[in-house]
Formats: sequence, structure tokens, C-alpha cells
Amino acid sequence: MNNYSAFTLLFALLFIQACHSPTTKKNDTPIDTIATKDSSSLTLKDSTGLSISAAADSSKGQIFLVRSYRIWEKEDPTAVLNKDWFDLYEREGKYYLEKVDYEIKDSYDECAQVPSKSVESKRNSLLFLNIKGLKPGAVENMKINHSEIWPKESVEYNFRKQHVILKGFGDIKSTEVQTDEKGHEKLFHEVAHYKLNATFGGAKEITLFQKDQYDHVFMSTQFVGDIDRDGQLDFIFSNPSHYEEEATLLFLSNGGIPLIFEASEQFDC
Repeated sequence: MNNYSAFTLLFALLFIQACHSPTTKKNDTPIDTIATKDSSSLTLKDSTGLSISAAADSSKGQIFLVRSYRIWEKEDPTAVLNKDWFDLYEREGKYYLEKVDYEIKDSYDECAQVPSKSVESKRNSLLFLNIKGLKPGAVENMKINHSEIWPKESVEYNFRKQHVILKGFGDIKSTEVQTDEKGHEKLFHEVAHYKLNATFGGAKEITLFQKDQYDHVFMSTQFVGDIDRDGQLDFIFSNPSHYEEEATLLFLSNGGIPLIFEASEQFDC
């Protein structure tokens, strides 16, 4: 077979595969993707230099923010919850996974003028999770080094034999001094075209997420530890686009075939 015929056959096979590939993958094999402006896809470069990626896949599970939800046209976001979900919670500086223990209270959102429901946990919960393979018990966690990872900054973590580097990229549009709840002054930047990259032991380079614009908010690291007990670090990030949104992203190492999960809720008035 000459080179032209081989190329034509390869192109035809790739085209057929693309036409039959669903938007959401139901296996653990990373798929190629092109990142959008605000993307939570993972883009990896393996040892051959090929770009690989894995997008958020709801078939693998869900995460849920423990908060109040507006009920629009009788659509109830809390209806997905049941006693099979796990609760990632903190107690005396340590983290645990246990089955959820919560109650839902009816209320009314005066700002939006719609009914609302508030999910109230009996624990100091960080996140509810419904992901296959999780097990109850203590969860190893690490102290968070620099919650915000601004452009041109990097943070390193050493966990067992794993060395992880998180690097921020983007454009700083402006800078101001803000005072936190404890009265401490700190610099805050307005950031655009942000990207958070990660390297794991120098073997893989991953773009965890991209954000075209932050409006008076910025990303922050909420948790670093081993949620799925595979001996590799998992991360939870707060990643809203603007100050009237709560958004969380979970990066789960999943034995070297990473998964990501997202949850968000708007509370604009």
C-alpha cells in the first residue's frame, strides 16, 4: 500500500470514530479535546509529547455544594441527594469520608423572589460526593501552601513519593490592597486568560482548568489530599467566574487516569 492510500485509510477511520464518539465518555480512557475559554478539561502531555485530555464526565459521579438553592420552575437541584452520597468533612483539623447526614429546609429567596431549599449538614462539610469507588474513613490531607495561585506563581507538594507542582498563568489587569476578615492586608489582582497547570513527578504536564475572566474573585485551593486512596494527590478548588457565583472543581487522580467534577450555583440579585 502506498503512502497516499495509507493516509486516506487512516483519515477515514479517524473520521468514522469521531462521528460515533459521544460527548460524554463512559470509560476511563482520556480523549482528545480543544479547550474552550472557560474549560475544566484536563490537557495532558505524555512522555511522547502527545496532547491527551479528559473532560468532566457526569457518568462517573457528581459533587454537590452544601448550600441554599433557588427553585426555578419546580426544578429542584436537591432532588439528586440521598443517603448513598458521601460527605467530605473536617473535624479537628482532619478530614473524613462518611455517608451524608443532612436535612433540607424550605425557604424563600427574597432577592430572586422564588422558593429555595437549604441543604444543612450535621457536620463541617466541605463537599458532598457521589463517586464510584469511594470508601468511608479518614482521608489523608496536606496543609495548603498559598491558597491562591496567581499568574507567574507556583506551589509545590510532596506526598509519599509524588512531587506535584501547580503553576498559574495569565494576565494581571490591575492590583489593589484588600483587608481580610482578620484585618490582614494582602494584594488582590484582577486576572484574565488564566490557566492552572500541574506537573506530577515531571512525567506529565496537565492544564487543570482555564478561565477567560475573573470578575472581582479568583481561584483558591480548598483541599489537598488523597480522597480516593490511590496514593496520589487529589485537589479541590474554588473557581467562580464572578462574585455572585459559588463554583467548585474536584480533580481526582483516579489511579493515574484523572477525572474532574464540577458544581456551581449562581446567587446574583
